[in-house]
Amino acid sequence: MGEILHETESLCPVCLKKIPARYERIDGKAYMLKSCAEHGDFRVLFWRDADMYERWMKQGVHAPAKDRGKPEKRGCPYDCGLCDEHKSGTCTSILEITYRCNMNCAVCFADANAEQFEPDIDRIRNMYAAALKSNPFCSVQLSGGEPTVREDLPEIIRLGKAMGVDEAAFAETMNTWNGYVDVVHLQVNTNGIKLANVPGYAQKLKDAGCDLIYLQFDGLDDAIYREIRTRDMLDIKLRAIENCEKAGLAILLVPVVIPGVNLHRIGEIVEFAKKHIPTIRGIHFQPVSYFGRFPGNVPPDESRCGLSDVLHALTEQCPELELRHFVPRKQFDPHCDFSSTYYLDEAGRLVPMSSYDQNDADTEATDFVRKTNRYTVKRWKGQQEQAMDTPLLRFAGRTLTHSFCISGMGFQDVWNIDLGRLHGCCVHIINSKCEVIPFCAFHLTSVDGQRLYMNQEGV
Repeated sequence: MGEILHETESLCPVCLKKIPARYERIDGKAYMLKSCAEHGDFRVLFWRDADMYERWMKQGVHAPAKDRGKPEKRGCPYDCGLCDEHKSGTCTSILEITYRCNMNCAVCFADANAEQFEPDIDRIRNMYAAALKSNPFCSVQLSGGEPTVREDLPEIIRLGKAMGVDEAAFAETMNTWNGYVDVVHLQVNTNGIKLANVPGYAQKLKDAGCDLIYLQFDGLDDAIYREIRTRDMLDIKLRAIENCEKAGLAILLVPVVIPGVNLHRIGEIVEFAKKHIPTIRGIHFQPVSYFGRFPGNVPPDESRCGLSDVLHALTEQCPELELRHFVPRKQFDPHCDFSSTYYLDEAGRLVPMSSYDQNDADTEATDFVRKTNRYTVKRWKGQQEQAMDTPLLRFAGRTLTHSFCISGMGFQDVWNIDLGRLHGCCVHIINSKCEVIPFCAFHLTSVDGQRLYMNQEGV
């Protein structure tokens, strides 16, 4: 038995019953251990750096919860909607507007094409309303499946933007938030195929009001895509980026990171992205999680990738990056996310604008989330570089036009789900019933593929 770092609750990977769990330091690594009376003991590697796990154990600031209070019947995580146990409101709302997809990726969270779900425009209007009611200045991401397979995607984007500034429709919500509301920061999560292959499509999305393309991007070698996506994709990614650049449409690169496949080459993604700033506004690394199309036996340690693995790989492969630059963002549990903001100086170097401070004082939650989202919207939209008369003004202008965010998010699967982390989740799916469901709960699958939640037609 190792040193106990933290105790919590989790779920049995087989029956999905709530069971006690704990984190232990074993050989310098942080493991989650849990036991089900019916199905036995489970041990899964969480972070390879137990020291970093402990350093990041401070409490974050949660996004304020609104309209939380769906009556509990069985307790977390079975009564999401959000239920009384949930401690956080929404920072990012995800609207899954189709489960159709033009790919069949092994790492798909949603197991796209396995379910039939494609809401009509009236239901999407209600889903937008639910997102804005939960948080009127949250980011909204259109996802799936592959949202670009819908011919009416520009119409859906225009609807979301219009609803985001409709004060009459959301007067009560806005009054609750001291009259503050922002235009919906609207992202499209895509594999880039249509952006690459259809002339003028990037411009159509831009003109409709899309603020950011959340672009699946796993590396700069087709061998990586053949392993993760089962086909060559690099040329598609490069053409999609080129077309977004022509349209002035901002991009966030989103790599799924897998040990032995691309973890040892993520530094190449950073170097590539630097050459395409300000079109590419950042990189959001997602260590592989074993749900969706990954039900089955407990993944071996060598298949696990935690946030600490990504951070160590980044700093080893990119001399400009240092561990101290990266912080656990306050609106998340500190073990869910990391982020660092840089700007690209005139010499082509990434200069840090953030650093880790163990003694950072808490910020009042409403104010913190408001400021965070205001800054995010400005950064993703991009600012037109203006003539600057002094070195200080040129510096200030460049930090706006050439800022660059490197972040990562560790999603939970049935092996490592921590209900303490889930209580503070602020990345939420708006489901077919317009309920607000934490992302990791919504996509959770047991070893035999049983899901806690799913979207449904006809609801």
